[in-house]
Amino acid sequence: MTDDTHLRAELYLRGDTYGTFDAQQQVLNRVKRLEANGVFTESMVAGEWQRIRTMAEDKRSGALATYEEFRDWAERNATSLEPAFERRTRSYVGLDRVDDVVVFPVVSLAIYDDTQLEAVFPCTDGEYTYTVGDALDAFERGDEEWLAQFDTVTVGRTEPWLEPGVETTP
Repeated sequence: MTDDTHLRAELYLRGDTYGTFDAQQQVLNRVKRLEANGVFTESMVAGEWQRIRTMAEDKRSGALATYEEFRDWAERNATSLEPAFERRTRSYVGLDRVDDVVVFPVVSLAIYDDTQLEAVFPCTDGEYTYTVGDALDAFERGDEEWLAQFDTVTVGRTEPWLEPGVETTP
């Protein structure tokens, strides 16, 4: 990272999962410490998403728009967001309706430099899974080369898609 680099950490938490509060809080605390230490110029809980989203359910939250950006980044980097993110169909008992849905992970982390999406965690290249913890470990040890292994994509935004509405704290 250079002096021109201004990393922003966007943390995404799933709010409908029981038993994950402590783990989410530990990740949030690590991100905030990295910001306090000057590794990130800004960090935020970008929003809370629910486990499953359909297009009909996503008119205001931007969860699927965020997922699409993440997926573009993963394709550019020859990685996959699965199994942490899962894209599948959902059918309904007694209805002829089938929806395409995305199942979101309990926690994910996106790193930006201005309008450039630098990296998304978790992801996998087929041989290795890069976790949120791996990313935070690299930042905590000051490994400036670690992030450089990923290619960036331009997202054209400097604010999260997810609607800020209610302050989200795990």
